[in-house]
Amino acid sequence: MAHNHPLDHAAVSGPENPVAGASKAIATRPFKAQLPIIFVVRTTVNTAVRLVYPFLPSIARGLGISLAAASQLVTLRMVGGMAAPLLGLLADRYGRRRVMEVALLLFALAGLLLAGLGTLGAAAVAFTLYGFAKALYDPAVHAYLGDEVPYDERGRAVGIVELSWSSAWLLGVPASGVLIERFGWRAPWAALIVLGLAGLGLTRAILPPAHRAAGRERTRSLLASVVATWRDLLRRRSVLVLLATSFLLTSAIEIPFIVYGAWLETAFGLSLSTLGLASTVVGVAEAAAEFGTAVITDRLGKKRSVLVGLLGLAASLVALPWLSRLGLVAALAGVMLMLLNFEFGIVSLLPLATELAPESRASLFSLTVTAFSLSRVIAALVGGWLWQWQNIALHAGVGALCALVGALLLVWGMVEIGSDP
Repeated sequence: MAHNHPLDHAAVSGPENPVAGASKAIATRPFKAQLPIIFVVRTTVNTAVRLVYPFLPSIARGLGISLAAASQLVTLRMVGGMAAPLLGLLADRYGRRRVMEVALLLFALAGLLLAGLGTLGAAAVAFTLYGFAKALYDPAVHAYLGDEVPYDERGRAVGIVELSWSSAWLLGVPASGVLIERFGWRAPWAALIVLGLAGLGLTRAILPPAHRAAGRERTRSLLASVVATWRDLLRRRSVLVLLATSFLLTSAIEIPFIVYGAWLETAFGLSLSTLGLASTVVGVAEAAAEFGTAVITDRLGKKRSVLVGLLGLAASLVALPWLSRLGLVAALAGVMLMLLNFEFGIVSLLPLATELAPESRASLFSLTVTAFSLSRVIAALVGGWLWQWQNIALHAGVGALCALVGALLLVWGMVEIGSDP
C-alpha cells in the first residue's frame, strides 16, 4: 500500500468495513489534522485523573477533611467510571463527536463545582462527574479511531493517542504541582475547566460528525439497545477472550504494583520524596511503550503485539525478585521493564478490540474498560492480602501466572479480523 502520510485519512487506501467506509464519506479534513486535537484533549482528561494521587493530601486540606475521607472521593470517580458499559452505547447510537462534546461539558462542570464551590458536597458530585466524563469520552474516541483509520494503520493512531496517559503524568502532574504551590489547591481544576472548554470548541470545529447508529437502532429504547448489544457481543468467542485477556493482563501488573511503594520503602528504606522521584520511572516507561506501540504494533500485528506484551510481562515479573537483590537501580530497571511490557501489551490490545465488532465499537470498548476496572479492584484486594508475607516474589509469581494464562487464552481463542501480516 502506498501512502502520502500514514495518518492522512484522505490519502489512505486499504480494506474497509461498512462503518469505516461510511465515515470516510463524511470526513471533511485529513485525519492527521484531527489527531493532535484528540491527543491534547485526552491529555487534559487524563490529567484530572492522575493529579489526584500525588496531590490528594492537598485536596483533603483544602476541603477540610481527612485523607481517608478524601480517598472516598476517588472511589466516587471510580463508581462514575463503572457506568461505562451503559454509557458506551451512546457513542454507537448518537455519534462519536456528540458524545465527546457531552463528556467535555461534564468535565468542565465538574471543574466548576470543585474549583468554584470547593465544598465537600460539590467535590463529591464533581468526582462522580469526572468518572462519567471519562467513561463517555474514551469509548467515543477509540470508536472514532476505529471509524476513521484503516485497521493496518490503527496501531499507530492508538499509540499516539495513548501517549496522552503518560503525558498527563510527565507534564500535567508537574504543572498542577506548580499551580497548587503558587495559587492553591483549586488552581489546577480551574485550569482544566479552561482546557476542557477549549477542547470542546476544537472538537466541534475540527472533527466531523462521525458514525451514527442505523435508524432502526435509534428507534429502540436505550435499555433495549443495551441488552441487545450485550447479548450479541457476549455470544462471540473472540469478545469473551478479549475481555478475559484484558482482565488477566491488568491483574498481572496490578497485583505487584499495588505494593510498589511499600516494597521499595521496606526493601530499600526510601523516603517519600525519593519514592516520588523514583515514580518518574512509571511515566518514562509508559511513554516509551506507547511510542513503541505507535511504531511497532501495525508492523508486527495487533494480536502478536499483545502476545509479546503478555510474555514479556511474565518474563519481567519472574526476573523482578532476582533484580531486586542486586540493589535499587536494578530493582527500578525491573519495574521499568515490567511497565514497558504491560503498557505495550495493553495499548496494542486497544486497536485489536476496535475491529472485533465494528458495528458496536464504543460498546465493546466500554465492556473492555469495565474488565480493566474490575480487574484493578480484585487485584488490589489480592495484592493487599498477599503483602502480609511482605515478599515481592509472591506477588510477581501470581502476576506472571496471570500473564501466561492470558497469553494462552489469546493464542487459543482470538481470531484477529483485519489485514495484519
